[in-house]
Amino acid sequence: MVADERCRVYEQTAIREVTGDVIRPGGLALTDEALALCQLPAGARVLDVGCGPGATVEHLIARHRLAAFGLDASELLFQSGKGRDMALPLIQAQGECLPVRDESLDAILAECSLSLFMNIDQALTGFRRALKPGEYLVVSDVYARNPGGMVALRRLPFESCVRGAMLRDEMVDQLRAHGFEITVWQDHSDALKQFAAQLIWTHGSLAQFWCRATSSANLVDIQQAITQSKLGYFLLVARKIRR
Repeated sequence: MVADERCRVYEQTAIREVTGDVIRPGGLALTDEALALCQLPAGARVLDVGCGPGATVEHLIARHRLAAFGLDASELLFQSGKGRDMALPLIQAQGECLPVRDESLDAILAECSLSLFMNIDQALTGFRRALKPGEYLVVSDVYARNPGGMVALRRLPFESCVRGAMLRDEMVDQLRAHGFEITVWQDHSDALKQFAAQLIWTHGSLAQFWCRATSSANLVDIQQAITQSKLGYFLLVARKIRR
């Protein structure tokens, strides 16, 4: 995640009122689906990058019996997780600079977090370094289905997965260039639609949500950028290519 002065939507009460501590579309059900595709053994060492308050880390440990730990750059979310359970294995650090040994991880999860990084090249280089050969990178995130909407997204005055959404081909090319082979790509745009419906149910409208989450007067610009870019949501599983 990033560390600048712009509003960080993922830290705001307006979104956590809807998602709880699992701050993303699809929630833990989509995490379970991804893990079923990887078939990790009990005790596998898994890092959740952009873990927020650590709800997924708890889930990985309790339900899947994984040696999971989490990393997040947000002090607010890190303290929230530690405030709930001091024993949670959480680290406050940047996702672009993983504080782990080379080839020490069986899987890395980046669920609605890769789009928040300032330097995706650096992040993917670090992911490859930290993963054992042949092991798994799981990414779920927002993506743009219309290249014509990318400029408007990048101009949004806040930090969120929406602002950092990539095109599918762009994501695929990035992963291949960093030594990953994509084994699964699934469209889960229905999860994003359900997420939007939950926001509307809680706040009355998406405009009201964005107003509360960003204190922005540019609600028309936000809505136009989202509509023009035709946002969707995806899950992919990639493996570090053995070399």
